Amino acid sequence: MKGTIILKDYEVVACHGVNPEEKAAPQRFLFTVKVDTDFWASSASDDLNGTVSYSAVKKVVKAVAQENSFDLIETLACTVAKKVLLAFPLADGVSVKVKKPDAPMSGNFDYVAVETRLEWTEAYFALGSNEGDRNAYLDIAINMLEADDNFKEVVESKRIETEAYGGVATGEFVNSCVRLKTLYSARELLAKIGVIEKAGDRVRTVHWGDRTLDVDIIFFGDDVIGDDDLVVPHPDMQNREFVLKPLLELCPNKVHPLFKKRVRELYFDLTTKRL
Repeated sequence: MKGTIILKDYEVVACHGVNPEEKAAPQRFLFTVKVDTDFWASSASDDLNGTVSYSAVKKVVKAVAQENSFDLIETLACTVAKKVLLAFPLADGVSVKVKKPDAPMSGNFDYVAVETRLEWTEAYFALGSNEGDRNAYLDIAINMLEADDNFKEVVESKRIETEAYGGVATGEFVNSCVRLKTLYSARELLAKIGVIEKAGDRVRTVHWGDRTLDVDIIFFGDDVIGDDDLVVPHPDMQNREFVLKPLLELCPNKVHPLFKKRVRELYFDLTTKRL
């Protein structure tokens, strides 16, 4: 049973602001935190361990507010949101509103405020390598994903050996797909992938050429993105058995948001048209 845990207008006295006096003189901040979670286990068992404790949420908010001094309440709100999601594995998403009723500016007003939302997004990557120690390079990618607290529930498919695709690369590939949840945006993921590929000795010389490590975003939630340097879902996934076969293991019923077909249907279409 989906639900929301709400902590409304919790007051914390702390020092946040751009002005020097705001760094020295504590002010009031009011936090409203809404945590999305699943109530089913706790409602059936009446067990606190099956939900997110609002008392524990309050402690996280207070710790972030009083142990830091940010110039922007935007930073304060985003930091609270991330800390809450990392502190509570049962939390799927969180909204944070920070009010500053005593902001040092002229005029009559109730408060100034910012509001942000952060949630775990399920994403799928395709991994591939056809140079050097291919499995070791895929291991680098998996280890870096697991070491970053902006990812959780990292699950890799079985690895398969495949022939080179695209007519440029020559050596056989080791391929797999990864399912995970992330706090990164799709564009932040693109930057993170660049870091992972660099750690895997990736050098971009020839398009579709031989490479030590290739990481592609296949799905990012159900988002459809069509930027020059970022296209999601991957625009050629439906033609790549080395992507669809590992995906079939991880998410056979995942629906492609453009084609409106499940992964297993895309795999069937690709493999049967070759017969």
